[in-house]
Amino acid sequence: MINAEYTDNGKRVIIPVELWENFRELFEYIQIYELVQERKRQPAVHSLDNILAEEGLTRDELESRTD
Repeated sequence: MINAEYTDNGKRVIIPVELWENFRELFEYIQIYELVQERKRQPAVHSLDNILAEEGLTRDELESRTD
């Protein structure tokens, strides 16, 4: 078993890498959740139509590319 080591308040902490990876993944999900919660209260900056227009595309062209 491979362990990850880090220092917390001057104490050395050793945990299995699998657990460390699970903690890291959970932390990423929490960060994404918090970002979504923060941004959903803000007005949209760009609509899909505006982004497509900037790229010189239309919704019909986009849909035909996915078929």
